[in-house]
Amino acid sequence: MGETESASGAPTEEVDTILSLCGPVATAPETVEHKKVQHVLLDKTAMPWKAKSAAWGFLKLYQADTSQRGSGKEKDVVALCLLCLRLGKKDTKLMLSGGNVSNAIEHLRQLGSRDMPTMTQLVHSRAALYVSKNVTGGSSSARGLVEAPSINRFLTPKTDRRSHNVGFVLMQVMTFSPHSFASHRHVRGFFNDLASYTPPAPKTVVHHLAELYDCLLSEVRNRLSRVKKLFGGLPFAHVVTDLWTVEHTNTSFGSVVVRFVDPEDIKMEVVRLGVSLFVGLRDNATIKAWLLGRLAYFGLAETDICSTTTDSGANVRKAMRQLAAPWLPCFSHSLHNAVKYAVGGPSEARPLRGVQQASTAGGMQQQRSQNPGARTLLAKLRKLFGHFNHSEVSVAIYKDLVVPHAGKCRTLVTDVPTRWSSTYNAMARQYTCLFRLMAFFSCRDVGACVRRRRLSMDEWDRMRQVMGILRCCYEVTTRTESATLPVSSLLSLLASLRRAVSSDQILVPCLPGQLLAAGECAMKQYIEDHPSDAVLVVDNNLYPAEYLHVGNHPVVDSLCQDASTAVQVLREQLELRFFNKSDESRNVLRSNPVLASSVLSPGGPRLLQSTARLLGETDPLPHALELVKNVCDKYSNLSPTAPHVPAAPGRAAATAEKAWKRARSCLVDSSDEEGSYGGSAAQGSPSRSELAKAQLESVLHLPDFLKKGDALEFWMRSKHKFPDLAVVACSLLGAVGSSAAAERDFSLAGNVMSKNRSTLLPQHLEMHSLIRENVDLLPKMLKDVPVLSAEQAAKLRKMTPLGGCPQVNGDGDNLSSDEDGG
Repeated sequence: MGETESASGAPTEEVDTILSLCGPVATAPETVEHKKVQHVLLDKTAMPWKAKSAAWGFLKLYQADTSQRGSGKEKDVVALCLLCLRLGKKDTKLMLSGGNVSNAIEHLRQLGSRDMPTMTQLVHSRAALYVSKNVTGGSSSARGLVEAPSINRFLTPKTDRRSHNVGFVLMQVMTFSPHSFASHRHVRGFFNDLASYTPPAPKTVVHHLAELYDCLLSEVRNRLSRVKKLFGGLPFAHVVTDLWTVEHTNTSFGSVVVRFVDPEDIKMEVVRLGVSLFVGLRDNATIKAWLLGRLAYFGLAETDICSTTTDSGANVRKAMRQLAAPWLPCFSHSLHNAVKYAVGGPSEARPLRGVQQASTAGGMQQQRSQNPGARTLLAKLRKLFGHFNHSEVSVAIYKDLVVPHAGKCRTLVTDVPTRWSSTYNAMARQYTCLFRLMAFFSCRDVGACVRRRRLSMDEWDRMRQVMGILRCCYEVTTRTESATLPVSSLLSLLASLRRAVSSDQILVPCLPGQLLAAGECAMKQYIEDHPSDAVLVVDNNLYPAEYLHVGNHPVVDSLCQDASTAVQVLREQLELRFFNKSDESRNVLRSNPVLASSVLSPGGPRLLQSTARLLGETDPLPHALELVKNVCDKYSNLSPTAPHVPAAPGRAAATAEKAWKRARSCLVDSSDEEGSYGGSAAQGSPSRSELAKAQLESVLHLPDFLKKGDALEFWMRSKHKFPDLAVVACSLLGAVGSSAAAERDFSLAGNVMSKNRSTLLPQHLEMHSLIRENVDLLPKMLKDVPVLSAEQAAKLRKMTPLGGCPQVNGDGDNLSSDEDGG
């Protein structure tokens, strides 16, 4: 064909060549119907507007009949794609508003980049490329094409395909369910500006998973190595670990979390080492070997461990006590068990005085429940929760009720006995729904069978009193789960908890629970207007409260029998689990991590002394100071840093803020009285250990240090004045009082190992957990993730800890044990 030109002014030789690839010439219809309107074939030479885009060579244009003239749509046309017509595709019409060719160009782009049969994709890609190189029309058709007239505009370049594949694997790791694809930021980032993409093969997915794992493994190792150098030989790693056994199997997994205070910025840092397979017998020797091997894989030695924290599992506890570092029991587990026994849960502990013994057919037997009344009440509450969980009709009636002055409709929370603070949360939510539940049971649509689950006013009264007793335990448990709270703060919380439980009067919410304010701003405003009123915050709502006496009292109202028994059981459990004089592991005043952390916290020395006097214990301060000095002796003899004294900011507390704290918390604050401690400053020495000891004596006499305050904030202000002691303080303040971090890891692993991923290998579970927990350490551009060869990836998987090899010499296939260590 000669050098002819189309109506658009562009040469038609290339257009005809592209059209010929689609097949024989197909006759275009004279009329087409679009939205029930007939459109007639238009002669492009007679078009009333200028059409200069090269895309017109691939289109047939149709315009509405004369009846549409004068309607403002004279320039609207319907285009028919000649490529699709020759390929045999039916009904490919495009509506071009005002004759704008942008929709037609977008049609060529999409079909050229979409996953379609080869010929369809090829000819549309070639047509789109031709249009991009022959643009003479308006800006809408030329946008972004002149600068990059390449086929890669429409097809994913090979150079970017690896980064897309790595992003796809990261998306699979970071999401558990396809339901989260629409809102998850990693998924949205993956699909952003991606024209076309074909997911990689399973082998490629496994390979890129190893690359992500190797990248983060190096980042975690470098992070720990950097901090290790900053501590100059001091033990700094506070390790939280636990074991988890898959239900109905003998397969176990272990979690390791390392916490420390970074001496550069004095901030609490948490490094999660992931969940890995545990192979071998679950005895204390194997658990110890597994933990040390796991730490060594990330560059940590036993000498780097400053303390360990686990729950009370027998084998895990024995394994941690074999290490040189001291062991801390999980405060949250201990407090959860104390609450469980206080509300009538079965206990092997000796019964309280005055508790009756139950008679059975076999003879006299001790009654295991120390509070049977609260246990019966709690069982009835759980049946009510279960009814709403299984009855859609009751839930619909409950939500549709109009209850004045009851606040927003809130659904009930189910009590899960094995979950921390679950009992209190369930009671608190039910208390806030009191009026709505009363209206529900009074509704005519509720049957007689459902009405039998109604609580009487006596049961409501007993429930709100027991809930008031559990509230102080809930506050302590919630704070112990914090990832950044030093263990010295937990000592203050436990001391306040003991004061609250030992008090003669308990503050409980009133009955009926009249809502005073909802929302933090409204609650603060109410307390400012009524600072002397007795109020309590229950489930983020403000309610009136009252003081009830523990035991019979002639003047003041007393607690019911269930609540009084709960107080007695809690008092006994706190003495047995946290202030036990016969078991040092159950006495926080004899726990080395607690003592060392407390003596380096503002107000900590005075708190140790006051708590010891309250319990009749000997003064723990001398022993605590000796522990800190022993840690100073381990400090390497490096060149000391010149001290610098910064200005310390002042603090002020308002009366309204104190009233707000009273409403939110029933725990009594420790005294902030000033005092002094004996001792003289040590002579200066070029040794860092001696300087740290001398700075310790100086810190104990500071007025700011004698008052209660945040330990990390204090050392952030004072690190230039006491540089050597600040490093020692950082090594000790990271002690952990709860195994919540390990429990969260197991929750994550349980979500990863769903029924849809039942064939996931243990090695890949470890990779998934490490990637998810440290994803923020990945490079911003995924193309910067280091490339591994097939041999390197295979070697990495083989070197993965416990990738099929037991920790110790022995039978790795025998995974049974007489006692569960986790």
